Amino acid sequence: MLKVSNIEVYYGKIRALNSVSLSVKQGEIVTLIGANGAGKTTVLRSISGLQRLEKGKIEFLGKDVSIVPAENLVGMGLAHVPEGRRVFPGLTVYENLEIGATSWRKGKACLSGDLENIYELFPRLKERSKQLAWSLSGGEQQMLAIGRALMARPKLLLLDEPSLGLSPVLVEQVFEVLHKINGQGVTMLLVEQNAFMALDIAHRGYVIENGRIVLTDTASALSNDSKVKEAYLGG
Repeated sequence: MLKVSNIEVYYGKIRALNSVSLSVKQGEIVTLIGANGAGKTTVLRSISGLQRLEKGKIEFLGKDVSIVPAENLVGMGLAHVPEGRRVFPGLTVYENLEIGATSWRKGKACLSGDLENIYELFPRLKERSKQLAWSLSGGEQQMLAIGRALMARPKLLLLDEPSLGLSPVLVEQVFEVLHKINGQGVTMLLVEQNAFMALDIAHRGYVIENGRIVLTDTASALSNDSKVKEAYLGG
């Protein structure tokens, strides 16, 4: 579904990504783990068209999308849940979800089926549907950010640090929902500092250090790798 080949990204004269290559097959959850500043967010921004490539190629569903605008990628089936949630604070929960359907909705096309799926995954959003997004808790805003992305009917969902700032109980809830979403047929590329949780639900993983992929394997193998344990799993 996704093939990233030797991409390089620069911020000014600083090389943020160095010949990064990875792939995601249909139906998989693939996780990208690494320390702060390793380049994880830049990889996702590059894939979703928010960051210009200096070199390399990105293919999605067999098409070269290296220079395709971000809004066109959403229409092709690629949705990005950014770090920090980025919900629209002055709009209601319902309005945020409605905006998520912009890429496919024509006129006043009915959203009830899509909304019902989101509300089933996140019952709290149904209770809060008329509230302004700024008034939600951090966990509720994260649910809304994921729900808004799902309203785009994505084939591939990019998630950047979905557990950031959440309590341990909410982290478990969010990851349970991600597992359900994958069971509904949505493929995922997951960036997550909580490597233990990420590897627990992923099929495969990549480790990135200083803008370069240094290791890739099945999630279970990475979980049992001594270097990964020491660096990312608390020994």
